[in-house]
Amino acid sequence: MKQLRSLFLAVCAIAFSISVYGQKDTLTKDGLYLEYNLPFYRSDPLKLMEAMNQNKELDSPADEDMIRGILDRATKAIGLKYKALPQYIISEQFGLCYPPANPKELLWTTGNSIDSQWIHEDGECILFMQCSGDKPSINGKVPEADRTKYKLPEEYLYGWIKPSVNVEPMSLKKVTEEEKEEIKKKITFWTPEKAKEVFNAQYVITYPIKSEKSVYMGKYTHKMDLMMIKWEEHLTVSFLLTKKGYKQIDKYLKEVEEAFRFED
Repeated sequence: MKQLRSLFLAVCAIAFSISVYGQKDTLTKDGLYLEYNLPFYRSDPLKLMEAMNQNKELDSPADEDMIRGILDRATKAIGLKYKALPQYIISEQFGLCYPPANPKELLWTTGNSIDSQWIHEDGECILFMQCSGDKPSINGKVPEADRTKYKLPEEYLYGWIKPSVNVEPMSLKKVTEEEKEEIKKKITFWTPEKAKEVFNAQYVITYPIKSEKSVYMGKYTHKMDLMMIKWEEHLTVSFLLTKKGYKQIDKYLKEVEEAFRFED
């Protein structure tokens, strides 16, 4: 019982996910395929304690218990405006299921918590959104007076990107100079002028993920990340594409360009 109470104290204040039963290969009203995705719900500490005391399972959460509005709050926190595009089905925050539902290489390159998933109506492209708002920033808060001196924190950035371009787990080891040079060959920096014109950002970086094992839902075999950065904050958009979708990636990129823009 002491172990149960310790577990309760550790998790009662945070969100947790509960499997939802049903037709797992069917798109839910929340824009998720439950075979591959897990909705996130907020815990009810009283219900959790009662269930632990009585050694019984928790009831399935009600729809209103689902965590909502993460992308709205996160983008607002970093001064990034976005408009929902009508040609996409947009989800709330969710978690990627662990293997065998999804390959481990996909989790290495995207993480397992996605702020929002945008599914294109043509079914050939899915976007994963991950925003730094309300989360640890790239390099801590940059005082407004120092923003003209702000430089891209390469050490952090390359450590963040390395698992994606090398398709390996994130490591606490410092990125070596040799690895930095290797990563630089695989990423593309937009010109400062283009970054400002399109997203009103300081930096925009794109890089392809070329792992044949980093496949989503068995059909999205191509992947590219786009990271837009302003001061200490960023939004990463992962483009997951079928073979057909990959041939028209410029169309999806243009739609993202129309949807997001940093405030002045």
